Amino acid sequence: MSRDLVRLIAAATISNFGSMLTAIALPLAAIQLLDATPAQIAVMNGAAILPGIALGLFAAQGIDRVRRRPVLVAADVARAALLVALPAAAFAGVLTMTHVVAFAFCRGLFDFAFDVAEHAYLPAVVPQADLVRANSRLQAGDSTAEAAGFALGGWLVQLLSAPLALFADSASYLISAFLIARIRVVEPPPEPAPADGDRLRELFAGVREIAHTPMLRAVAASAMLVFAASQITNAVYMLFVFRELGFAPGLLGMLFALGSVSSLASALAAERVPERLAGRPAMVAGLATTALGPLLLSLAPGPTLWGVAAIAAQQVIGDGGHILYEIHQRSVRQRITPAHLLGRVSGAIRLLNSLAMLAGTALGGWLGGALGLRATLLTAAGVSASAALAALRVGRAPQNR
Repeated sequence: MSRDLVRLIAAATISNFGSMLTAIALPLAAIQLLDATPAQIAVMNGAAILPGIALGLFAAQGIDRVRRRPVLVAADVARAALLVALPAAAFAGVLTMTHVVAFAFCRGLFDFAFDVAEHAYLPAVVPQADLVRANSRLQAGDSTAEAAGFALGGWLVQLLSAPLALFADSASYLISAFLIARIRVVEPPPEPAPADGDRLRELFAGVREIAHTPMLRAVAASAMLVFAASQITNAVYMLFVFRELGFAPGLLGMLFALGSVSSLASALAAERVPERLAGRPAMVAGLATTALGPLLLSLAPGPTLWGVAAIAAQQVIGDGGHILYEIHQRSVRQRITPAHLLGRVSGAIRLLNSLAMLAGTALGGWLGGALGLRATLLTAAGVSASAALAALRVGRAPQNR
């Protein structure tokens, strides 16, 4: 691997380590300190999704018109600042759900900018032939960080506090920004906007590319369904395992880390998938496996050995399947999308995913209160299975145009 790719992987890994601390600490802070309800957790999750809907196309167009590395650095620094503000409110004794929701919205905005820029930046760092391997290594780094972050995060929340765990996240983003700033590869100059071009046409260029490309349509449909399913699960997950099943945060963090270990194994295996099984077959297999996750979780009886086994199985099987899908669908997108449209196509797919996630969050919050937490998890399993059917329409990826 080149030094630049190593720096990018290290930055993403360290940043993701802190993010996993927040993934545990933020909902637990809302539940423990503010006695959050399923509807409030759904609002918090929805707030993180809204920036991708409200600003997605504008941000993606802008990212296609500038160099991507400065965007990555700025997004990291902004997220570090946010992760100082929320714990400060908690320590001052003035934390409310309004603060939590506002934090989720602002962080979602910078998460969106970072993710779109990173997706568009990777092809400038590695040759096209190495995209699957590079995406696999990035995901392997993320999975390693998840394992460590989840394992440590649960104990930090239990032994210290959720606000302190959130505060630890800020340092990770600063380190990530430093590493990205040291990348030396020279990006190709961005294409300037046409002087007399139709601004609306420029804005929706990514949407049009998806609409006119059958493979991109299938990729977008499968992604929307699987992300909707994940948000249906997320709306009730912490309430189910923490409140209904009665597991302590420390043990939950260790169980979550099992999913990260599975993700790491899946990421390393993804680059070894034979060429004839890459792309669509790997995507379908990953999504079908992902659907088993919430199904297995719904069978957990309580804080017993069987309950531990059900959560562990959900983490190992569901997370591993999702990572296999994610690596191959991302590589397919990067190969079939024209280089000058990568940011806008990625942004358009993120916009569609955000709409699906918002719908999944709303549905999960409603189902959790109306039908119960287990029924909500079963619904998520069904939606994930439908994503595998959508992925069947993805063909063989040609070379990038």
